[in-house]
Amino acid sequence: MKNLARLSLIFPVVILTMILVIGGCKKKEDPPPTPPPALVYVGSDQCQTCHVEIYSKFIESGHPYKLNKVINNSQPVIPFTTALGLQIPTPAGYSWSNITWLIGGYGWKARFIDANGFIMTEQDDTQYNLANGTQVAYNANDPMGTKKYNCGRCHTTGWVSVADGGSPKDGLPGMDGDFFAGGIQCEGCHGKGSTHVATQLAIDITLDATSAFCGTCHYRNADHTIAASGGFIKHHEQYDAWLTSGGHYASNIGCNTCHDVHSSTRYDDKAAGEGVQNSCQSCHSTYNADNHQAMQLECTTCHMAKATKSAIKNGKYVGDLPTHIFRINPSATYTQFSADGKLANPDGLSLAFACYSCHKDADGEGGDYSQKTMEQLSAKATNFHGTK
Repeated sequence: MKNLARLSLIFPVVILTMILVIGGCKKKEDPPPTPPPALVYVGSDQCQTCHVEIYSKFIESGHPYKLNKVINNSQPVIPFTTALGLQIPTPAGYSWSNITWLIGGYGWKARFIDANGFIMTEQDDTQYNLANGTQVAYNANDPMGTKKYNCGRCHTTGWVSVADGGSPKDGLPGMDGDFFAGGIQCEGCHGKGSTHVATQLAIDITLDATSAFCGTCHYRNADHTIAASGGFIKHHEQYDAWLTSGGHYASNIGCNTCHDVHSSTRYDDKAAGEGVQNSCQSCHSTYNADNHQAMQLECTTCHMAKATKSAIKNGKYVGDLPTHIFRINPSATYTQFSADGKLANPDGLSLAFACYSCHKDADGEGGDYSQKTMEQLSAKATNFHGTK
């Protein structure tokens, strides 16, 4: 009985002690989760490890060569330009030793960035045209050493402008931003690749095949009006032109329908892959050009006439790039450009550009075939594909 009495006295004390001990203990917390590794650029060579075939096409296309670093005081190595033994002359008074970057040089023209990062201007030899070997002035009214390089959003990979917190590339005051790599490398379209390399999952890389995505670079005016100058459409306006293309745009017959975006269009006959992977006849199987069979025309001769100029013009009606407007306006009174010449009218391609690359106009300018008035062209063009 005495023992029971003692237990009855001790038991509440034990219980109270346990409550105090347990109440005073803190639950052991789990360690904080390890943050995922930072998403970073890995470079196109890393992409090549798995995507061998795609890389073999991409590296011969124009995208990677929009901006080329000058190494060892030598002309940058650029496919086809280098393979053809083409020597790009530097502006007078300059050599590759005091040029830091070469702009372009793959397909149409080349420009130069000086030792301080400024685009070279003023002199009458600051642009080199690959097609005919001419040297011309680029921005002749801008003094040398004043034009900053601010083209990186569409000509480099990983561009961060100075206005957005970037530092001038390599500390060069003329560089208006920093970037991971010159040219549009794989990650220029697919985004930073470090997570994808680690997981090898498609969900961890950007895969956007829409025309609108291509249009983030292949446009000129923010409102997508078609910019023009000097009697031609300005270059890199393909998306703006496509937006006016009628049936193509309405049916979303877009960039990836016709192009393999990893392959070269400029050197489609030489480069790996097929830059143009679908012909017009793939869709327009019932159309005919019986009226012009003797001339052996392609659909693109008329519907993608070279109304655009990047480097040189080859006549009053022939630039050096095909338009992506596609539709031809058969009106004899329709003109291609606004009154001030700064915009291309959006209601189709004019007969002047569609026809006078082959025919001659009233002044005798144009191609080698017969002279035609606009009225004659209009009569022929109206219902052209339905006429036998």
